[in-house]
Amino acid sequence: MTEMLACPSGGLDKTESIIHRGSYILRCAACGETIVATSFMAMLDSDHQCSAFIDPGPGKHPSPETLVARGPFRQIATAISAAASDGTLIRLISEAKV
Repeated sequence: MTEMLACPSGGLDKTESIIHRGSYILRCAACGETIVATSFMAMLDSDHQCSAFIDPGPGKHPSPETLVARGPFRQIATAISAAASDGTLIRLISEAKV
């Protein structure tokens, strides 16, 4: 789903999912520009499996030691919210279904 939107600046269609305070943001993986944002609360009913990491910056891969939580989104939302409450950017990475 995150590959369907393109960056208005460079046209790149690679996006990253970020949580910042109470917002869920899709940003360009190359330049970091926000493409679209919504409320974090709007995402809470999702059962998608994901991993949440402290964000290392646009286009960079998070290191394992920055893991905040892993599991169904609705079950890890509290941990994500707590980690993002001070302004820390949290990167969400969807886990492939097996």
